[in-house]
Amino acid sequence: MKRLSSLVSMIVMVFTLTGTAVVSPASAQTGAAPVKSMNSKSKSSSHFQDVQSLPQDVKTKLDALLRDGVFDGVEDDVFGVDTLMNRAQFAKVAAIIFSLPVDQTLSQSSFADVSTDDPANGYALPYIEALRTARLTNGVDAEGTMYNPAGSVTRQELAAFLIRGLKWEAHAHSAAPIADATVDDWANGYVAYALDKKLMDGLPNGSFGGRTEATRLMLALSSYHAKHASPGAAVSGGGVTKAPALPAGIPVAPTGIEIDGEGVHLSAGDTYYDADGKITTMGQQPVIPLIVTGPDHYEFTPSQIETLYSSGFITAAAAGGIMLDNPVIGQSDNGLGKLVIKEVQSAGDVTVAVKLPYAQAGNAAASRTLQAGSMRVPASIEVSSKDLIVLAENEQPQGLTFTVKDQYGKVFKAPSSQDTSRYAIQYKLERLSGLPSLQSAGGIFDRPWDERTPADASDPNHLTQTWQLPIEKNGDYFKFMIKPTLKPVGPEGSQYTISAAVINLDTAQELASASAHLEVHNWKDLDPLMDYKVDMLSSHFAAGQYLSERKLINSPTDIDAVNANYPFYGKEVNIIATDNKNRRIDLSKVVRDDSGNPATVVQHIAAASDGVLMGAPGVNSNGIPVYRAYGIHPSPDLFDLDVTFYTPSGSRTLQKTKIEVVSGEPVARAVAVKNPVLSFSLSTQYKIRKLDGTVEVIKGSDYLAGKPTIWEFLRFCDFNGLDTKDESNFFKYFIQTTDQFGNKYQNTSDNKILDLTKANDVLKVKAVIDTDNKYQAKWSVKDEAVQDKIRIDDQMRLHYEPHAKHADGTFDYSKRNLQSFGIQLVTPSDQKSWCYVTLND
Repeated sequence: MKRLSSLVSMIVMVFTLTGTAVVSPASAQTGAAPVKSMNSKSKSSSHFQDVQSLPQDVKTKLDALLRDGVFDGVEDDVFGVDTLMNRAQFAKVAAIIFSLPVDQTLSQSSFADVSTDDPANGYALPYIEALRTARLTNGVDAEGTMYNPAGSVTRQELAAFLIRGLKWEAHAHSAAPIADATVDDWANGYVAYALDKKLMDGLPNGSFGGRTEATRLMLALSSYHAKHASPGAAVSGGGVTKAPALPAGIPVAPTGIEIDGEGVHLSAGDTYYDADGKITTMGQQPVIPLIVTGPDHYEFTPSQIETLYSSGFITAAAAGGIMLDNPVIGQSDNGLGKLVIKEVQSAGDVTVAVKLPYAQAGNAAASRTLQAGSMRVPASIEVSSKDLIVLAENEQPQGLTFTVKDQYGKVFKAPSSQDTSRYAIQYKLERLSGLPSLQSAGGIFDRPWDERTPADASDPNHLTQTWQLPIEKNGDYFKFMIKPTLKPVGPEGSQYTISAAVINLDTAQELASASAHLEVHNWKDLDPLMDYKVDMLSSHFAAGQYLSERKLINSPTDIDAVNANYPFYGKEVNIIATDNKNRRIDLSKVVRDDSGNPATVVQHIAAASDGVLMGAPGVNSNGIPVYRAYGIHPSPDLFDLDVTFYTPSGSRTLQKTKIEVVSGEPVARAVAVKNPVLSFSLSTQYKIRKLDGTVEVIKGSDYLAGKPTIWEFLRFCDFNGLDTKDESNFFKYFIQTTDQFGNKYQNTSDNKILDLTKANDVLKVKAVIDTDNKYQAKWSVKDEAVQDKIRIDDQMRLHYEPHAKHADGTFDYSKRNLQSFGIQLVTPSDQKSWCYVTLND
């Protein structure tokens, strides 16, 4: 099967070869020495503006070539685009990547058209002669007198150069021919073998394009692959493949491989990357997991699987209406260590196959046939609520979520690349009666609006508003976010219909629709129809006594101190409100204090027994006012509690009966980690956008060197593949411990991380590098004496100490050998939770 290159189809890059190669002292007899790469003024891909949109795996390869001085840009911050490579430039690259002896003293060429007097290509004379000496070229004419240094190089010529340079010519002559009219007969074996060994890839149209002139992107990528080609990648005469040395980061040779296709759903037209290298099928990536094992039940990590593949230890193929991406096994983000499908071209059976080609693996192989369904199309739309009621005084945003699904019941967010139809969602807000009372609150709305300010002069009553969004640009998960304008409405309230329809823009056909009814009322008008109930727990922990006995507060009744420093001991007291149609009404932000700030609806609690339960107002992690009840002393008997709360018709009091306060030593009964699988990059410059708008930039290795607590580390490395993260979007918690009284101790996201160390002195949760082998730490070296060290101290701080050090004694993270590790949390009752962390360069 032809391998199609997604990289070439994404973008065509151009590289200029600059500088003079650094040469070791001349040989006493020939003046020749193997060419070495130049490394002066080395840059990385981040220096060049026109490579920023490239996929990360391409940037990684470019970085390696830049670091070795093989390539440089045409300007300080530009590589250049669409320039063809010439034969002089190729000569220098080939000399570098094949480590050919180059005689820099040469001034006369064996080719008539190569001269040092040539201002454009004269620099290449020593390299061209090195190619001829190595028998990589005989020139362009039958007599071998002309080299044509300014001439272009075709793709099939490039394939031949690479195969000859790697000394694989004999194997190319015996390679199975390919059926490709764009490849000349003389080059067929070279092209077939270059494709087979992943030195080059086909064009997007399915052909190799043998007579097509090669661009410098092709030169760069094929040079990289040739430079890193495994010496044992060629087939021996006996038909058994001999394995090369294990690559860095791989401690044992792979012996088994499986394809895990469970839960993989493919449809015609599914794609993984678009033309800019961005994931297109969010939540539905066509990736197929692999399981690769070694001796003694060793299981390779995703990053190790990618290393095995890029080093030639894993081969993959596909048949049917399916095209694998290039590289076949992903190198980053969601595709890491998995088979990546570039495109599903047609419905029906598709087969993927993988193989470990080397002798010690016994040619282990696996294949799996999957059924690709017909192309995904939008088939239905659902709304999260059919009936919603809002108080005019409540500034809390309200949201209706419209979810578009395909014919398979999966969320549909973007049309297939094969689907020529254009789709949109037509949102409509229609006021049926009452005064204008709504405004935007984010979600699908890029621009704010207020219903009291009509945008359409032809609609003086402003009864209807519509918005049309392409289906792939639907805002925050299809959320129609609104909130009241905080202005009173009429006694009958305001009535609305909110609807969303999926439309085929080319045919104007409505494919599916959903709608909801919304009412906005003044609380005073609705109050007589409302039913109120107290919502709170019946059992509370005697936190006042517990904290005062440990001298953490002045007295058991010092509720202000408890509320300020130990809010997790407080249990919320809420009022549940429903109208006469049994619709729940949100009272979270309807009451305001004298300064106009939101206040809690609950105003006071009074226990029938003195000194057992007290309350205090506060705010929760979302900034919403709440009222908390704190246990003071244990109660020998059950008691009742009066709860006073605000309503427009005056304060009201309801009773909660049969409450108790219990005492004891809090001990962790359960512990949880928010995200059990994480990835951390040591070389990435992470950017954290703070709540105040400032941006903190820190390199991964520098952050880790600071010995962060495990909850800091887990929060920091949860970037979901992104190097920039808004602090406001961090998860609510990363580690949470629950004691026997139901109190939850957790690090929070409100611009700080709660120090759990003091609480943990009592909770007695242990944190260790996994010892149960669920997520066993893995190194790239077997010798324990030289393995990197990682541990967690009794303050729950992570200590990572690479074995390699700089001259000044600081750690050299660039030479790490730790691949991955697991963090294990254990409670005194032996309840456990794990987190698996993969380290990347």
